[in-house]
Amino acid sequence: MADKETVDSWMAELDPSLREIAQTLRALILEAVPDLRESIKWNTPNYARGGNVCYLAANKGYINIGFFNGAGLPNPDGLIEGTGEKMRHIKVRRPEDIRPEVFASLVQKAARLNTGAET
Repeated sequence: MADKETVDSWMAELDPSLREIAQTLRALILEAVPDLRESIKWNTPNYARGGNVCYLAANKGYINIGFFNGAGLPNPDGLIEGTGEKMRHIKVRRPEDIRPEVFASLVQKAARLNTGAET
């Protein structure tokens, strides 16, 4: 994907099936923690408050919602993947795979881990 200046331009280039997933995740993130700053970093949507909290990444056939400090998040349902020291992600292949309450809770917890602020 070419360099994008805005999240809207990033979204516009996605395959329509992935765009629906990405738009739903974007709205969920911004609703879960309204004071997150949305920007493009590393050619992907990034959400920050006092540091990077989470991101969206397009892949072939799915969208990742990633967490910069995801290793510190609870994962009782095994949704979160990854083996890095800190970063983790959830692969979302279909709109039906989005679990709004669970994902919103993870975004809120990630924001607290990142900044120590209550959400």
